[in-house]
Amino acid sequence: MKQLSELLETVLHDRDITPDAVPALDLYMDQVLTLFNEGLQENKRHPEDKLLTKTMINNYSKEKILLPVKGKKYTRQHIIQMLCIYQLKQMLSLADVKALIGRNDVDFEACFNRFLARKDHLRDSIPERLTADLDIDLSDPNEVLTFCLTLSATATYMQRLCQQIIDARAEAEE
Repeated sequence: MKQLSELLETVLHDRDITPDAVPALDLYMDQVLTLFNEGLQENKRHPEDKLLTKTMINNYSKEKILLPVKGKKYTRQHIIQMLCIYQLKQMLSLADVKALIGRNDVDFEACFNRFLARKDHLRDSIPERLTADLDIDLSDPNEVLTFCLTLSATATYMQRLCQQIIDARAEAEE
């Protein structure tokens, strides 16, 4: 069985589509789906998982989370906005995502580039923060459950913090 440090190494070597890798040309829906599903395939839990679907994109448009599409092509701005949505949807509801990015005054490329830099820092700092826990015995179901509960609580705290920030911003705008 793999050690926790090996599993952590795998998790922290996810892939990102950087704004530089997004084509300057407008893309059709199928091209956008290919970009996401091939560019982020290492982030899939199972090879058959879909990271983005036509239905998702249509829902984002319908809910006005995605900037309006002209014709049937998606601009570079749309794709970077979808990358932001993809990231946020890992943890937040669609309503919370809309509250954050359903605006026309957001510079998605600048935000996403800053996010990627901070994410690189996280990749470096997470193993340091977990050093004391990296020697858990993955064959012991009690240790595994306790550790996963702790990780879940950490994720929940971060999710709640995002929600509180969104709510505080909404209150300030009223």
